[in-house]
Amino acid sequence: MKLNYKHILLLLLSAVLLELSFAPFNQYYTAFFALLPFLYVLDKSKNGFLSGLIWGLFYCILSIHWLALNTGTFPWLATLSMLLASTFLALNYAAIGFLFKLVQRKSPLMAYLLFPFIWTSIEFLRSFGILGFPWLSIGHSQAYNTLYAQIADIGGVYTISFFLLITNLFLYLLITSYSKKRLVALIMIILMPFIYGSVMLNVDLANGKELNFRVVQPNIGAKEKWIPSNRLPIINKLDSLSRTDNGFDPDVIVWPETAIPYYLRSSLHFQHILNRCSVDMNASLVTGALDYYYNDNGSWHSSTNTVFVFDPQQQSFSPLIYDKIHLVPFGEFTPGGDLFKWLNNMEYGQSDFTHRHYHKPLKMTADSIKFTPMVCYDSVFPHTVRSFAKQGTHYNILITNDIWFGRSMGPHQHAAIAVIRAIETRKALIRSANAGISMFIDEKGRVLSKLPLYESGILDQSLHSSDYVSVYVKTGNLFGYSISIIMLFGIIFCLWPKRSN
Repeated sequence: MKLNYKHILLLLLSAVLLELSFAPFNQYYTAFFALLPFLYVLDKSKNGFLSGLIWGLFYCILSIHWLALNTGTFPWLATLSMLLASTFLALNYAAIGFLFKLVQRKSPLMAYLLFPFIWTSIEFLRSFGILGFPWLSIGHSQAYNTLYAQIADIGGVYTISFFLLITNLFLYLLITSYSKKRLVALIMIILMPFIYGSVMLNVDLANGKELNFRVVQPNIGAKEKWIPSNRLPIINKLDSLSRTDNGFDPDVIVWPETAIPYYLRSSLHFQHILNRCSVDMNASLVTGALDYYYNDNGSWHSSTNTVFVFDPQQQSFSPLIYDKIHLVPFGEFTPGGDLFKWLNNMEYGQSDFTHRHYHKPLKMTADSIKFTPMVCYDSVFPHTVRSFAKQGTHYNILITNDIWFGRSMGPHQHAAIAVIRAIETRKALIRSANAGISMFIDEKGRVLSKLPLYESGILDQSLHSSDYVSVYVKTGNLFGYSISIIMLFGIIFCLWPKRSN
């Protein structure tokens, strides 16, 4: 059957239903049946690649259209980059459609069975490399479905995606051909994550240790932040908010990404202000700032987006620092810029950041409690956050800016992703954002408190640490690799030439 306008409308409906399950809409139940129209079109059409591509374009444009609102570049260029990114990402779903139809021609049953494995594998593999982008993993749609999302501690966000895909598939098969066995299977598939979640929510994962955290949200405009004359007033505002006297005594104060819009290492005056704040408040101060290091030949330096820690027992910042690992392609660095120098000369609002290979947890307080540092885009990559938790961290601290895309869906989606990272690692997460959304999330993914977008203020919260090591932290990407291997062998088995008798 060739694609017609009715099929295209069904693909659009499917993409819209799935998008509604994500933040800020949070209608997470739609993800349980959103793929039914897509499965119908994919099942009936001849061209799986085209069906997947069209669905992917709808879904990606709906999901990341806010990239076109980037205030850091020209509107036409932001819109073009959004469309190019959506087209590039849509190829993932075109590949899903292509592989499904490839197997279906040999064995319709195997095509259905492999469908969740194909989709989850592509989501998983898409999280690697400099152009990796796990943002759109459908498991993130369940961030605020707390009971269901607990399964993320087994195989990461991909466990949630896999169960959602199986649910959609069995619901589709039940509708197309009803049987009691299929109904029972569907009910069991739906119930399993909820049963697991109810167990985990009633398990005490805290180890009894508790720290008081204060998050500072200054709400500094994207452009005014980088005006040189505003540097000191910005730091003074952060300092003043940190010293708010409300009866709460913080052990740790957290400022957002590049809270210091300057090379902190180069300013003893700025270092002194931060050190005085830490000493006067008797609290560790975690902040983002620009940093640099000299290249091997010593001729020039490279800029980094860095996390610094000040402790009241020290005279300056700790020698343990962290550079943002996952830099935003075409935003914070130019892919291929080393090979094609002319790409770096194009002015499309990009920065020129790099990072040192500091992949060790940072420490805070006099007890040297370890925490996982994350800067903005880092939080989107589950395997990176997991690698720090594997080293025995007790908390996750995420600092971000989240002001470049205004009041769009972007900041809401980014905040929701942090919820899944907390569940995967079973570590409470402290999120400090320049313009919001700042949050405290416990080790079970429950949002304890938050500050909305474009509001200046502080958040105070006591959080228990956790020594619990989740299955995901123990086994890493075992689930993702297992799903991928099953997919690969399943496809090979179906396509392998059969011997004729």
